[in-house]
Amino acid sequence: MKPMAVLVPVLVLAAAAVAGCASAAPPASPASPTSPASPTSPAARPAIPPEFRAACGHPGAQVEVRTVPVTISHAACDLTGVAISYRNRGGATVPHDGGGTGIGNSDGFELTVHPGSLDVTITVTGPHGNA
Repeated sequence: MKPMAVLVPVLVLAAAAVAGCASAAPPASPASPTSPASPTSPAARPAIPPEFRAACGHPGAQVEVRTVPVTISHAACDLTGVAISYRNRGGATVPHDGGGTGIGNSDGFELTVHPGSLDVTITVTGPHGNA
């Protein structure tokens, strides 16, 4: 056999081996379009206003609400034991006991813990100093 006839198949095999070793792993299979969103995906969680994010799950933290009314889902953000206030209207601490609790003051600040869901709603009523 001629040397050139042996060299060509050897080069082809060597090139194929190098190409096979250098190829990337196959991509992971994408999630099925009918599968529900994962619990950690942003679309699956209610939006938490930025001022509340650091207080989630941290009793003793303090939050000054920027916009009212606002409801924070307990499933997305546990505010138990967190002190919440609104400028010039005072505030309250989210109680440790169950839902169905409402706390208000004479400046019109109101904090409600909803029964069942334990969601927290903050509202402000009436003019300042005359709720």
